[in-house]
Amino acid sequence: AQGMRRTIRLGKCSEKSAISVRIHIEELANSRSSGQPLDSQTAAWLSSIGDTLHKRIAATGLVEERKQRKTIGASDLIDLWIAERPNIKPFSLAGVKRTQVMINKFLGNNPDMQSITHTHAVAMQNAMIKHGYAEGNFRRHLGRCRQFWREATRRGYFIGENPFAGISITAKPDKDRQVFVSRGVIDRCIAAAPDAQWRLIIALSRYGGLRCPSETLALTWDCIDWEHNRIRVPSPKTEHHAGKDCRIIPMFPELKQPLLDVFEQAEENVPWVITRYRHASVNLRTTFLKIIQRAGVQPWAKLFHNLRASRQTELAESYPLHVVCQWIGNAQAIAMEHYLTVNDAHFWKAVGQPLPTVNGQSALQNALQYTPEMPGNGKKAESDNKQNHQYLQGFTDSCSNVHIGILHQLGLEPRTR
Repeated sequence: AQGMRRTIRLGKCSEKSAISVRIHIEELANSRSSGQPLDSQTAAWLSSIGDTLHKRIAATGLVEERKQRKTIGASDLIDLWIAERPNIKPFSLAGVKRTQVMINKFLGNNPDMQSITHTHAVAMQNAMIKHGYAEGNFRRHLGRCRQFWREATRRGYFIGENPFAGISITAKPDKDRQVFVSRGVIDRCIAAAPDAQWRLIIALSRYGGLRCPSETLALTWDCIDWEHNRIRVPSPKTEHHAGKDCRIIPMFPELKQPLLDVFEQAEENVPWVITRYRHASVNLRTTFLKIIQRAGVQPWAKLFHNLRASRQTELAESYPLHVVCQWIGNAQAIAMEHYLTVNDAHFWKAVGQPLPTVNGQSALQNALQYTPEMPGNGKKAESDNKQNHQYLQGFTDSCSNVHIGILHQLGLEPRTR
């Protein structure tokens, strides 16, 4: 740029490396003389080289001198990030703390964030696999690592490409752990529950599709709309998203009696629906496992999640998926990947075979009991007895034309609520 030839000594290196450096130096010279921005490859190379070579290039006037780079340890950055979020939820805080432990364990004690490369990130992933961490577990940690290195870039503590950017953090769903929990099984568990509140907890998970314990314990009596048969479900997990702090679900018939049982025992001036199991030391999963064993039922994987997933699978048989996702509180893509399941009842229904019975109840009744249909809507299953079928069909045809009158608002006699 000053009209004179300058020399940049590289020290001992291979001819291949020298040629590569020469190409980038020529790009820097062209950019300097023409005023055009650097290409992405040269810009990335310039940010990745050591301070000694960068200083020699800067001495020729091709680039500005590198400012003193700020440094910070990964563990220190995480502590700083936590301190700036006083309202972080305990569950989220515990997850971040576990990731902090993993970083110190596999990347060194409080490592300088600028010193971590993609090679270190891959080594951390392989080490976690070797130590037997579940895929969903270690991918969550790697995802948080990516988040914290992105935060370091924003604060100026890291320059270059995020070392965790090229690592997949999406865990594939374990289909072997996706289980449809039938009505027959869950009704036995409800019958074995020790009290009304536990019966309601199980019913809300299986028949209401609530997340347990977060949504179940957040439920208050103000959320129960007895008049319109609706329930407002607070959602602590998604409340930080706009419009996702709660959702409205129907008061399904399976929920009404358990709710009434708990309501009759409720104390005055106590807002919470579930009151007996709110202490942090109470482990609902452990107690639920004991209830399942008392009911004589084989425990299934992901005890509470599969109840919620079973309800979504069941509702998807009768309602459009966008409606079901609105009630359950997830996205259609998430439902397809992690919630909806295929069970034996679908196959029996598809092939038109007689359903096997267990204790006098068909598999379809146990697995997929649909919401009752109005008479004459054409959705009733065919009977194996043709004569009864023809007789009942004629009866329903006659009933379909009956006009339904509107009752007075006072209700039936004697007057009822």
